[in-house]
Amino acid sequence: MTVTSLLALFSLLAVSCLTFFAAARFKVPYTVLLVAVGLLLVPLAQTPLFAFLKDFPLTPELLFYIFLPILIFESAYNIKVRKIQENILSISLLAVVSLLISVVLVAVGLYYLLGLVGLVIPPLVLLLFGALISATDPVAVLALFKEYGAPRRLSLIFEGESLFNDGTAVALFLVLLEVAYKGYHGVSTLGEGVFLFVSMVVGGILFGLAMGLGFSKLIEATRSNENVSVILMLVLAHLTFILAEVISHHAVIAGVEIKVSAIIATTIASIVLGNYGRYKVDPHAEEFVEKFWGQFAFMINSLVFILMGLLFAALPIHVMDFIVPIALAILVVAIGRALSIYPVVGFLNWLKKEEHIPMSWQNLLAWGSLRGALAVTMVLMIPADWRPEGWTQLYSPRDFIMALTIGCIYATLFIKAITIGPMIRKTGLNQLTDVEKVEYRDAACYIHAHALQRMEKLRSKGYIDDASFAKVENDIGKTYEAARRRFKVSDKPLLTHAALHIHALGIERYYLHDLFVHGEVNDWIVRRLQSVINDQIDKLEHGEELAEHPGSVKGDWLDLLVDWMHMHSPRYREKGFVEKFLYYRAKIIITRKVVKEMTEFSADNVKLFTPEDVQPVIDRYRAYNKAAKEQVAKLLAEHGTELEKVNAKLAGKAAEKHQHELLDELLHRELITPKVHISLRHKLEA
Repeated sequence: MTVTSLLALFSLLAVSCLTFFAAARFKVPYTVLLVAVGLLLVPLAQTPLFAFLKDFPLTPELLFYIFLPILIFESAYNIKVRKIQENILSISLLAVVSLLISVVLVAVGLYYLLGLVGLVIPPLVLLLFGALISATDPVAVLALFKEYGAPRRLSLIFEGESLFNDGTAVALFLVLLEVAYKGYHGVSTLGEGVFLFVSMVVGGILFGLAMGLGFSKLIEATRSNENVSVILMLVLAHLTFILAEVISHHAVIAGVEIKVSAIIATTIASIVLGNYGRYKVDPHAEEFVEKFWGQFAFMINSLVFILMGLLFAALPIHVMDFIVPIALAILVVAIGRALSIYPVVGFLNWLKKEEHIPMSWQNLLAWGSLRGALAVTMVLMIPADWRPEGWTQLYSPRDFIMALTIGCIYATLFIKAITIGPMIRKTGLNQLTDVEKVEYRDAACYIHAHALQRMEKLRSKGYIDDASFAKVENDIGKTYEAARRRFKVSDKPLLTHAALHIHALGIERYYLHDLFVHGEVNDWIVRRLQSVINDQIDKLEHGEELAEHPGSVKGDWLDLLVDWMHMHSPRYREKGFVEKFLYYRAKIIITRKVVKEMTEFSADNVKLFTPEDVQPVIDRYRAYNKAAKEQVAKLLAEHGTELEKVNAKLAGKAAEKHQHELLDELLHRELITPKVHISLRHKLEA
């Protein structure tokens, strides 16, 4: 890498940062404005002063081995396996069946339409284009979904489809590229292609699973150092991707070449780490990890989208020669996407195996499919000197496909992306559900009332004068009273019941995390209790009744695998009763906290709910607390001596943790010097 390429890199990052603030100022999707800025940089890069901008180009290696693993990891790490499993049929059909339909429709449609305008393009070239352009990029869409508050399930289907659609699209693309190299020889070629496709998918899943579980154990061993844990995550993303490529190029079993999809392997490994390995990371590092990967993905996406304009300008073709093919490609791709969505989702709804997908969601699935970095990556994988039989154009197939691809990317960003927000508003998908309305009014009243109480305390201490207080009191008071008038709990007792229980479950989640931070529960217990909490919240949001004594819920496939491994470990067979004790002890602590806070909530002078509304929740948690105490009593009766040692160890750990927190607070407030802090810390750890 040269000095000018580094100058280009950091200049482009600086431009992307300025673009971010401009996008926020003018209410334009960030990725859309980035591409526009990239186009504006094209004439600028032709001048001698800014010619260095062309020294940091998008290359296949940069995109495929550096950028892509990071983007895959960041997206897959935050997807919940349980939610994927609940929607596995819809995600699978959209990622595989819809993709195949789209590929065929795009290739066939373009073959005939381009023929009508005098362009004879070999079918294999159009199939390659159909495969790569059918890979969706959810970055811009999901950002808009988050901004407008679209339903979580719709966002999950979008992101889940995109993740697995990417792996499927690349696998199919590589199969077609293999045919391009070796030629088509009838049924034998078809059979080899199917075998190659299946081996890439299955091999990718198995290899990704092994890498995810292996690195989760490595992270567990290094959890005391958050920096090492994050580096291991970075290594996982790239090592899984690169090793999958190495296996695909060199592995041979019984004379048969073994192919592994790098994208599918990295996706599965990242999902495993996000749902299992994340609990192995020091809980203090959780926020750091989220920000690290969010920032990394932001930087990579910024570079990719801004470089697309420069890439288009560098193509050895005349744009005007491609206006008609690009326009036809945009039309065919849009129609192909629609025809691959509506029939498949209609079939899904007819099966009634999963929750119904309404037409408004189908419209967004059909219209909101943007294209991005992966499509460009696949184009760059096509050899520049490849010429299929029947190719008569002056430019190469790669340049032709690149022109169509970037044209489609620009169309989806400049047309589709800016219309998604209005579509969400028009269809009402950003509207609050009935339970959310109760939560909204509850939170609004609570915030306004406690803000007034806080202002009153500040006035009484003389921190603000009477005139300022009167103005603030008037402004907040009006909002508070308006929220109180809108909040009629007596009208919808079932919604009140759901909102109060969701509030209680939020308290549970908070104190469970607190116990985890202080080392009083391990990752296995946290995962089990989190599953119960998530299951109860899902039931309440769907209007279902809660069980009187919710036990462990049926987990997803990863939960079952991890639980099986855990239950059959030598440590659990010998000391399983200790984990049961810690599990029920945690339930006692958490339920007691819920009872305490809900009692205070009932007595609060805000009076959003009557004591009669809150009392059933308190009674339920008192029953949970009693049941957990009974389980602890049984364990103490059977293993009293061993569990007394556990209690003593927990007490010592709590005292040690508190001492460390006090020491860190003294340093933070600059009441001691760093040297004193280090000396005392070493003394405590001795």
